[in-house]
Amino acid sequence: MTKNNFEQLDDLNVEFFESAKLSLLDPLGLYLANDVKWIKLNQNWNSLKFPVVMGGKGQPILLLHGFDSSFLEFRRIYKSLKRNFQVIIPDLLGFGFSPRCATNEYNSSKIISHLIDLLKTLKITKNLKIIGASMGGSTALKLAYEIPDSIDKIILLSPAGLFGEPKSIPFPLNQIGASFLGLPQVRKSLCRQAFAFPDECVGEMEEQIASIHLGCKGWRNSLASFAKSGGFAGTQKYIQNIPIKTLCGENDRILGKKEIKNIRNIEKLNFVGLQNCGHLPHIDLPSLSSKIIKDYFLE
Repeated sequence: MTKNNFEQLDDLNVEFFESAKLSLLDPLGLYLANDVKWIKLNQNWNSLKFPVVMGGKGQPILLLHGFDSSFLEFRRIYKSLKRNFQVIIPDLLGFGFSPRCATNEYNSSKIISHLIDLLKTLKITKNLKIIGASMGGSTALKLAYEIPDSIDKIILLSPAGLFGEPKSIPFPLNQIGASFLGLPQVRKSLCRQAFAFPDECVGEMEEQIASIHLGCKGWRNSLASFAKSGGFAGTQKYIQNIPIKTLCGENDRILGKKEIKNIRNIEKLNFVGLQNCGHLPHIDLPSLSSKIIKDYFLE
Protein backbone atom coordinates (compact mmCIF):
# COMPACT_ATOMS: atom_id res chain seq x y z
CA MET A 1 0.00 0.00 0.00
CA THR A 2 1.44 3.40 -0.99
CA LYS A 3 1.73 6.48 1.18
CA ASN A 4 -1.14 8.08 -0.74
CA ASN A 5 -3.33 5.04 -0.04
CA PHE A 6 -2.64 5.32 3.69
CA GLU A 7 -3.39 9.04 3.63
CA GLN A 8 -6.67 8.46 1.79
CA LEU A 9 -7.77 5.80 4.28
CA ASP A 10 -6.70 8.06 7.13
CA ASP A 11 -8.81 10.91 5.78
CA LEU A 12 -11.80 8.60 5.31
CA ASN A 13 -11.49 7.48 8.92
CA VAL A 14 -11.49 11.08 10.18
CA GLU A 15 -14.49 11.86 7.98
CA PHE A 16 -16.39 8.87 9.34
CA PHE A 17 -15.78 9.98 12.92
CA GLU A 18 -16.85 13.57 12.21
CA SER A 19 -20.07 12.29 10.64
CA ALA A 20 -20.70 9.85 13.50
CA LYS A 21 -20.08 12.59 16.05
CA LEU A 22 -22.86 14.73 14.60
CA SER A 23 -25.30 11.84 15.01
CA LEU A 24 -24.61 11.31 18.73
CA LEU A 25 -27.77 11.41 20.83
CA ASP A 26 -26.04 11.64 24.22
CA PRO A 27 -25.00 15.26 24.96
CA LEU A 28 -22.20 14.01 27.22
CA GLY A 29 -20.91 11.88 24.36
CA LEU A 30 -20.94 14.89 22.06
CA TYR A 31 -19.20 17.02 24.70
CA LEU A 32 -16.40 14.46 24.93
CA ALA A 33 -16.21 13.92 21.16
CA ASN A 34 -15.72 17.64 20.60
CA ASP A 35 -12.41 17.38 22.47
CA VAL A 36 -10.95 14.75 20.12
CA LYS A 37 -7.54 15.63 18.69
CA TRP A 38 -5.99 13.67 15.82
CA ILE A 39 -2.42 12.79 16.83
CA LYS A 40 -0.03 11.76 14.06
CA LEU A 41 2.31 8.97 15.10
CA ASN A 42 5.56 7.74 13.61
CA GLN A 43 6.28 5.31 10.78
CA ASN A 44 5.74 2.34 13.11
CA TRP A 45 2.06 3.13 12.54
CA ASN A 46 2.34 4.25 8.90
CA SER A 47 2.40 7.91 10.05
CA LEU A 48 -1.37 7.78 10.59
CA LYS A 49 -3.51 10.08 12.72
CA PHE A 50 -5.10 8.57 15.84
CA PRO A 51 -8.06 9.97 17.78
CA VAL A 52 -7.31 11.05 21.34
CA VAL A 53 -9.65 12.94 23.65
CA MET A 54 -7.63 15.65 25.40
CA GLY A 55 -8.88 18.24 27.85
CA GLY A 56 -8.15 19.94 31.15
CA LYS A 57 -4.96 20.93 32.92
CA GLY A 58 -2.97 19.45 35.76
CA GLN A 59 -1.50 16.03 36.39
CA PRO A 60 -1.89 13.73 33.37
CA ILE A 61 -4.33 10.83 33.60
CA LEU A 62 -4.69 8.20 30.88
CA LEU A 63 -8.06 6.46 30.53
CA LEU A 64 -8.19 3.10 28.76
CA HIS A 65 -11.49 1.66 27.53
CA GLY A 66 -12.62 -1.96 27.35
CA PHE A 67 -12.97 -4.60 24.65
CA ASP A 68 -14.71 -3.48 21.44
CA SER A 69 -15.50 -0.11 22.97
CA SER A 70 -14.26 3.45 22.42
CA PHE A 71 -13.27 6.59 24.29
CA LEU A 72 -17.00 7.45 24.42
CA GLU A 73 -17.21 4.94 27.27
CA PHE A 74 -15.87 7.63 29.62
CA ARG A 75 -18.40 10.31 28.68
CA ARG A 76 -20.05 10.44 32.11
CA ILE A 77 -16.86 11.16 34.09
CA TYR A 78 -14.86 13.18 31.54
CA LYS A 79 -16.27 16.63 32.32
CA SER A 80 -15.71 16.15 36.04
CA LEU A 81 -12.15 14.84 35.70
CA LYS A 82 -10.99 17.56 33.32
CA ARG A 83 -11.58 20.14 36.07
CA ASN A 84 -8.65 18.67 38.01
CA PHE A 85 -6.47 16.80 35.53
CA GLN A 86 -5.01 16.77 32.06
CA VAL A 87 -7.25 14.00 30.71
CA ILE A 88 -6.04 11.78 27.86
CA ILE A 89 -8.39 9.16 26.39
CA PRO A 90 -7.14 7.32 23.30
CA ASP A 91 -8.91 4.64 21.39
CA LEU A 92 -6.91 1.44 21.82
CA LEU A 93 -5.20 0.19 18.67
CA GLY A 94 -7.72 -1.69 16.52
CA PHE A 95 -10.70 -0.48 18.53
CA GLY A 96 -13.07 2.47 18.61
CA PHE A 97 -12.40 5.00 15.86
CA SER A 98 -8.70 4.21 15.43
CA PRO A 99 -7.50 3.71 11.83
CA ARG A 100 -7.48 0.01 10.92
CA CYS A 101 -4.63 0.31 8.40
CA ALA A 102 -2.01 1.04 11.07
CA THR A 103 -0.73 -2.54 11.20
CA ASN A 104 -1.36 -5.99 9.71
CA GLU A 105 -2.11 -7.64 13.06
CA TYR A 106 -3.73 -6.66 16.31
CA ASN A 107 -2.69 -8.11 19.66
CA SER A 108 -1.93 -7.07 23.24
CA SER A 109 1.75 -6.32 22.54
CA LYS A 110 0.88 -4.01 19.63
CA ILE A 111 -1.66 -2.20 21.80
CA ILE A 112 1.00 -1.53 24.44
CA SER A 113 3.58 -0.42 21.84
CA HIS A 114 1.04 1.97 20.36
CA LEU A 115 0.30 3.51 23.77
CA ILE A 116 4.01 3.92 24.52
CA ASP A 117 4.57 5.69 21.19
CA LEU A 118 1.53 7.89 21.84
CA LEU A 119 2.85 8.93 25.26
CA LYS A 120 6.26 9.70 23.74
CA THR A 121 4.60 11.83 21.06
CA LEU A 122 2.66 13.71 23.76
CA LYS A 123 5.92 14.04 25.78
CA ILE A 124 4.41 12.44 28.88
CA THR A 125 7.23 10.64 30.65
CA LYS A 126 6.48 10.82 34.39
CA ASN A 127 3.79 11.20 37.07
CA LEU A 128 1.19 9.54 34.85
CA LYS A 129 -1.92 8.11 36.44
CA ILE A 130 -3.94 5.43 34.63
CA ILE A 131 -7.57 4.37 34.74
CA GLY A 132 -8.32 1.08 33.01
CA ALA A 133 -11.86 -0.25 32.55
CA SER A 134 -12.60 -3.93 31.88
CA MET A 135 -9.98 -5.04 29.29
CA GLY A 136 -8.48 -1.59 29.76
CA GLY A 137 -7.56 -2.73 33.27
CA SER A 138 -5.34 -5.48 31.89
CA THR A 139 -3.96 -2.97 29.40
CA ALA A 140 -3.12 -0.60 32.26
CA LEU A 141 -1.25 -3.29 34.20
CA LYS A 142 0.80 -4.39 31.20
CA LEU A 143 1.58 -0.78 30.23
CA ALA A 144 2.74 0.00 33.77
CA TYR A 145 4.93 -3.12 33.71
CA GLU A 146 6.63 -1.87 30.53
CA ILE A 147 7.15 1.75 31.67
CA PRO A 148 7.07 1.61 35.52
CA ASP A 149 9.10 4.78 36.02
CA SER A 150 6.44 6.80 34.21
CA ILE A 151 3.45 5.59 36.24
CA ASP A 152 2.37 7.10 39.54
CA LYS A 153 -0.92 5.36 40.41
CA ILE A 154 -3.51 3.08 38.81
CA ILE A 155 -7.27 2.69 39.18
CA LEU A 156 -8.87 -0.45 37.76
CA LEU A 157 -12.59 -0.46 36.99
CA SER A 158 -13.95 -4.02 36.84
CA PRO A 159 -10.69 -5.31 35.33
CA ALA A 160 -11.04 -8.20 32.86
CA GLY A 161 -8.32 -10.61 31.77
CA LEU A 162 -6.39 -10.86 35.05
CA PHE A 163 -6.61 -14.64 35.16
CA GLY A 164 -6.16 -17.60 32.84
CA GLU A 165 -4.05 -17.90 29.70
CA PRO A 166 -4.54 -16.35 26.24
CA LYS A 167 -6.75 -18.56 24.07
CA SER A 168 -6.38 -18.05 20.35
CA ILE A 169 -9.55 -18.24 18.26
CA PRO A 170 -8.39 -19.63 14.89
CA PHE A 171 -9.65 -18.79 11.41
CA PRO A 172 -12.49 -18.93 10.39
CA LEU A 173 -14.01 -18.93 13.89
CA ASN A 174 -12.44 -15.53 14.63
CA GLN A 175 -14.16 -14.00 11.59
CA ILE A 176 -17.46 -15.70 12.41
CA GLY A 177 -17.25 -14.46 16.00
CA ALA A 178 -16.52 -10.91 14.91
CA SER A 179 -19.47 -10.96 12.52
CA PHE A 180 -21.68 -12.29 15.31
CA LEU A 181 -20.63 -9.41 17.58
CA GLY A 182 -21.76 -7.01 14.89
CA LEU A 183 -25.38 -8.20 14.88
CA PRO A 184 -27.75 -5.50 16.21
CA GLN A 185 -29.50 -7.80 18.70
CA VAL A 186 -26.16 -9.05 20.03
CA ARG A 187 -24.93 -5.47 20.51
CA LYS A 188 -28.14 -4.58 22.33
CA SER A 189 -27.88 -7.63 24.59
CA LEU A 190 -24.23 -6.97 25.48
CA CYS A 191 -24.98 -3.33 26.19
CA ARG A 192 -27.80 -4.27 28.57
CA GLN A 193 -25.65 -6.90 30.28
CA ALA A 194 -23.07 -4.28 31.26
CA PHE A 195 -25.56 -2.27 33.35
CA ALA A 196 -26.81 -3.11 36.83
CA PHE A 197 -30.39 -2.13 35.98
CA PRO A 198 -30.76 -2.21 32.19
CA ASP A 199 -34.54 -1.75 32.15
CA GLU A 200 -34.16 1.62 33.85
CA CYS A 201 -30.76 2.69 32.46
CA VAL A 202 -30.43 1.48 28.88
CA GLY A 203 -32.08 3.35 26.05
CA GLU A 204 -31.36 4.53 22.53
CA MET A 205 -28.44 6.73 23.61
CA GLU A 206 -26.59 3.91 25.37
CA GLU A 207 -27.20 1.43 22.56
CA GLN A 208 -25.97 3.92 19.96
CA ILE A 209 -22.70 4.59 21.76
CA ALA A 210 -22.07 0.86 22.23
CA SER A 211 -22.19 0.33 18.46
CA ILE A 212 -21.41 3.58 16.66
CA HIS A 213 -17.76 2.69 15.98
CA LEU A 214 -18.74 -0.47 14.07
CA GLY A 215 -18.98 1.66 10.94
CA CYS A 216 -15.21 2.15 10.87
CA LYS A 217 -13.66 0.53 7.80
CA GLY A 218 -11.89 -2.67 8.86
CA TRP A 219 -13.76 -3.07 12.17
CA ARG A 220 -14.49 -6.78 11.71
CA ASN A 221 -11.01 -7.74 10.48
CA SER A 222 -9.17 -5.97 13.30
CA LEU A 223 -11.48 -7.58 15.87
CA ALA A 224 -10.93 -11.00 14.29
CA SER A 225 -7.16 -10.46 14.31
CA PHE A 226 -7.25 -9.57 18.01
CA ALA A 227 -9.35 -12.66 18.76
CA LYS A 228 -6.87 -14.85 16.89
CA SER A 229 -4.05 -13.43 19.04
CA GLY A 230 -5.74 -14.54 22.27
CA GLY A 231 -6.08 -10.99 23.59
CA PHE A 232 -5.27 -10.12 27.20
CA ALA A 233 -5.20 -12.89 29.82
CA GLY A 234 -3.24 -13.69 32.98
CA THR A 235 -2.26 -10.04 33.46
CA GLN A 236 -2.19 -10.32 37.25
CA LYS A 237 1.48 -11.27 36.75
CA TYR A 238 2.15 -7.64 35.78
CA ILE A 239 1.05 -6.29 39.18
CA GLN A 240 4.00 -4.48 40.77
CA ASN A 241 4.42 -2.10 43.69
CA ILE A 242 2.76 0.82 41.93
CA PRO A 243 -0.24 1.84 44.10
CA ILE A 244 -3.53 0.42 42.77
CA LYS A 245 -7.18 0.84 43.73
CA THR A 246 -9.80 -1.43 42.16
CA LEU A 247 -13.53 -0.73 41.86
CA CYS A 248 -15.98 -3.50 41.00
CA GLY A 249 -19.75 -3.48 40.84
CA GLU A 250 -21.51 -6.01 43.04
CA ASN A 251 -24.01 -6.54 40.19
CA ASP A 252 -21.37 -7.23 37.52
CA ARG A 253 -22.86 -9.94 35.29
CA ILE A 254 -19.92 -9.86 32.84
CA LEU A 255 -17.13 -10.71 35.28
CA GLY A 256 -19.40 -12.77 37.51
CA LYS A 257 -19.18 -13.47 41.23
CA LYS A 258 -16.32 -15.99 41.01
CA GLU A 259 -13.98 -13.63 39.16
CA ILE A 260 -14.88 -10.72 41.42
CA LYS A 261 -14.05 -12.90 44.44
CA ASN A 262 -10.66 -13.72 42.89
CA ILE A 263 -10.00 -10.02 42.30
CA ARG A 264 -11.01 -9.22 45.87
CA ASN A 265 -8.46 -11.77 47.12
CA ILE A 266 -5.46 -10.01 45.50
CA GLU A 267 -4.26 -7.77 48.31
CA LYS A 268 -2.30 -5.34 46.11
CA LEU A 269 -5.44 -4.47 44.13
CA ASN A 270 -7.08 -2.78 47.17
CA PHE A 271 -10.58 -3.90 46.21
CA VAL A 272 -13.64 -1.68 46.68
CA GLY A 273 -17.08 -3.21 46.03
CA LEU A 274 -19.83 -0.91 44.80
CA GLN A 275 -23.48 -1.68 45.42
CA ASN A 276 -26.12 -1.09 42.74
CA CYS A 277 -23.40 -1.17 40.10
CA GLY A 278 -22.75 -3.39 37.10
CA HIS A 279 -19.65 -3.90 34.94
CA LEU A 280 -19.09 -0.19 34.32
CA PRO A 281 -18.75 1.87 37.53
CA HIS A 282 -17.95 4.97 35.47
CA ILE A 283 -21.30 4.56 33.67
CA ASP A 284 -23.56 3.20 36.42
CA LEU A 285 -22.16 5.42 39.21
CA PRO A 286 -20.31 8.31 37.52
CA SER A 287 -20.48 10.78 40.43
CA LEU A 288 -19.22 8.28 42.99
CA SER A 289 -16.57 6.95 40.60
CA SER A 290 -15.32 10.49 39.87
CA LYS A 291 -15.09 11.25 43.59
CA ILE A 292 -13.14 8.08 44.33
CA ILE A 293 -10.80 8.78 41.39
CA LYS A 294 -10.15 12.38 42.46
CA ASP A 295 -9.66 11.52 46.12
CA TYR A 296 -7.19 8.75 45.28
CA PHE A 297 -5.23 10.58 42.62
CA LEU A 298 -5.03 13.89 44.49
CA GLU A 299 -4.15 12.54 47.95
